[in-house]
This record gives sequence, C-alpha cells and structure tokens, in this order.
Amino acid sequence: MVTHNPNLAVACDAEQIVCAWIEPKDGHRVKYVAGSIENPEINRTVLNVLEGTRPAFDNREAKYLADEIG
Repeated sequence: MVTHNPNLAVACDAEQIVCAWIEPKDGHRVKYVAGSIENPEINRTVLNVLEGTRPAFDNREAKYLADEIG
C-alpha cells in the first residue's frame, strides 16, 4: 500500500514502514529506508511525508498511553 494518509500508517499501528525517494546526488537512484515507526530515522521521515504530521503522531502517543493505563 502507498499512502500519505496518517490514519493508515500511524493510527492503524503499521508495523513496517518503507520510505522511498529518488536521490539526485547519487545518479537519481531510488533509495529506501524501512523499519517501525519507533525507529528515529523512520519517525523523522514519516513526519516529513505524511499529511497531518505531528498531530498524527500525537494521536498514536495518546493511544499507547491509554493502552498502558487501561
């Protein structure tokens, strides 16, 4: 699935996120980085790409806190 929708990638608790981009400085090669949303590099990348940016991540944090309390 390809999405810019934070509800799918963040709120639905995606376990594996793959970010792809074209790197002009490296002969226009396609580069990838993959991992969980807890990975700091993935987290920064997702914040820069997804619609909703920080509020989408705040929703996820609220979900984790509610799960810990409940």
